[in-house]
Amino acid sequence: MNVKAIGKFLDQPILISKLKNQTPKLLAGAALAYGTYDTFKAPKEERKNRGIKNAVILSTVVGTSLISAFGLKMGKTQVFQGLVNVKNPADILNNNSQAVDKFLKNNNINKKAKTVLNRSKEGMLSLNDTKEVLKLKNSSNQGADELLDTLFSKKEDLNAKEIFKETGRLSILGLMPVAGGVLGGIAAEKITGENTPKSTSDKIKEGTYQFLANIFMCNVGAAGALFAAEKLQKAGTIKALSPMGKLGVIMGGIFITGIMGGSIAANWLGKHILDPIFDKKHKEKEGKPADEANFRRHVKHGRHKDIYSERKPELLDMALHTDDIATAGVLSGFKWIEPMLPLMYTISGYRAGIGYRNNEP
Repeated sequence: MNVKAIGKFLDQPILISKLKNQTPKLLAGAALAYGTYDTFKAPKEERKNRGIKNAVILSTVVGTSLISAFGLKMGKTQVFQGLVNVKNPADILNNNSQAVDKFLKNNNINKKAKTVLNRSKEGMLSLNDTKEVLKLKNSSNQGADELLDTLFSKKEDLNAKEIFKETGRLSILGLMPVAGGVLGGIAAEKITGENTPKSTSDKIKEGTYQFLANIFMCNVGAAGALFAAEKLQKAGTIKALSPMGKLGVIMGGIFITGIMGGSIAANWLGKHILDPIFDKKHKEKEGKPADEANFRRHVKHGRHKDIYSERKPELLDMALHTDDIATAGVLSGFKWIEPMLPLMYTISGYRAGIGYRNNEP
């Protein structure tokens, strides 16, 4: 298996653009399918309310995911630009044409390779075509690197400063659907008459968990680990990192700071801050006097000793960290994941909307 060829094949700007154009349909279809499934698996007497909640939460989350990623345009006015930058197909093919024409003008290559290059002017290259193009990168061909950087996304070697910048972009990209999920979930339960202080608390706690453990802290961990590695490299403690070495450093930062640290931080906030606040609101709603001494004691000690007694990291939570690898841009062949980020963040947003607490939604 030619891993490099597969990576380059997936990294074609025209393929990424096609993925972006298909993402809204894919996301809407997946949301409709899951919402229907989840509604009809509920007991018959609960289906109406379950259907209303799924419709409100999923439409809110899908909408905010797509808007945050790809922007919002009303007529000819661009209301919001969007945080995922993908060129349109016409511009990509025009860039391909210019790069291919320039390369062919300066190099005498075989007929098969010339045919493959001309295909890139009209659309996406196949995996076999990609293998053929990669053969052109040798000392006898002038401008091969420039050609490959055009036909395939240019390989990035992001430093810590650039990764920190990406942290902000991705964090906002993930925050919007999570916040949309929380608000959509609360609104849905108000419509169905099922809203309680506990259900609201669960949504805010799950939203906090999704944002800290699955989004923000992972980005911080990736940037922090790479920053530390750069400092050690400048001090001569370690050698310059290869792309695979940087990937390992980033994944270590994601695991320690995000999956572990983010989970602990989110659970701590839920138990020490949100639980006592919403317990107090619940008593006030029922007309019972709030016990201020107990409230302060609850804030200080929390309800549970085990930090993971309420919300434990799961395999799905860990799977949602694929975006961290992609955004880091350490290796070529990962940019194709970026247009799919709305799908990953929709899962986080939906779980926040239902107040997911492991297997007890």
